[in-house]
Amino acid sequence: MKRRIPVLIILFTFLLCVSALSSCSAEPEKTALRVIIIPKFEIGEMSGDFPGEAQLFYEKYCADCEEEEIPNMPPTGQFFVNEKNGVGLLVTGSGKTAAGLSLMAVLSSDKYDFSDTYIVSVGCGGGSGAYCMLGDVILVTAACDYDLGHHVDAHERQNSSSHIMWFPDDSFEDYEYKQLNAGLCEKAYQMIKDCPLRTTEESKRIIAENFGAREEEDLIPAVRKGTALTGDNYWKGMYGHVTANFIADYYGCDDPYMVTEMEEIAILNTAECFGMLDRVISLRAIVNMDMFLNDATPESTWGEYESFSEKVENDNDETLDIFEPAMQNLLDTGSIIIDGILEGVFQE
Repeated sequence: MKRRIPVLIILFTFLLCVSALSSCSAEPEKTALRVIIIPKFEIGEMSGDFPGEAQLFYEKYCADCEEEEIPNMPPTGQFFVNEKNGVGLLVTGSGKTAAGLSLMAVLSSDKYDFSDTYIVSVGCGGGSGAYCMLGDVILVTAACDYDLGHHVDAHERQNSSSHIMWFPDDSFEDYEYKQLNAGLCEKAYQMIKDCPLRTTEESKRIIAENFGAREEEDLIPAVRKGTALTGDNYWKGMYGHVTANFIADYYGCDDPYMVTEMEEIAILNTAECFGMLDRVISLRAIVNMDMFLNDATPESTWGEYESFSEKVENDNDETLDIFEPAMQNLLDTGSIIIDGILEGVFQE
């Protein structure tokens, strides 16, 4: 009878080695994120000084968290993760390119599990003179790219009475506008629509003087639903206002144009690439208006170089004294939604 014990021992040893190698090569467990909060910029430090879009959210949800190292993150991007509550905070940098590249880098990372992640995009913007108050929070229900298409200078139009300076181009239709998840937006709106918002006496006075006499209660900011127009080129004035309304109408957005900003269409297009568009909620706080205030002109508003931080801290004609209260409004409404996500409200 042939002895087979050595063969069995060798086979057993081989199987143990294969098992060990499999254990060593197994992928590390990914960190599941419940929500990614996406402000676009910060002024100064992430905590303790004059707040930009990120600071108040960082202090509430990611306090003392160190910046994560993310492959291919552009220099404008910063990502913080609080593993205890499953919250990520992505500061993208301003503009469509920075926003799209930063979110693309994070969602491409193999360190995190995004299968149940909601995106809450937060920031500031310029409000429509037809609808908005300084300090309003706009729940964005659709976003359009203000830049895609063909723009002409008002002086070049043969029809001098025309205020439309934009001509559409249907070749961009796959990414020039996006509708957000209507059911998700409505649920979020019902949660925040009665949230009390801060304002200032100066802001109320400026609105009344520039946009006609209004009752006192009509000067209090509120949560509103509307369309966002995304433009890398910051504009202001009557022609831009009319063009923004025309673009929102052209794309058939459910709600009227309410706010101009610089990143939202990029956030939505990137989210769609990763199958996450239906889980995006967007909030924008109004810190200036799309019309010139106090008889300001392009020269008086932008004629001398001044950084954004200097503008908001010096209470200039654009931001007045509303910026910091508006950031508090953004946190108050945003935290209701974020806390709801963490509590599973949107999964019921």
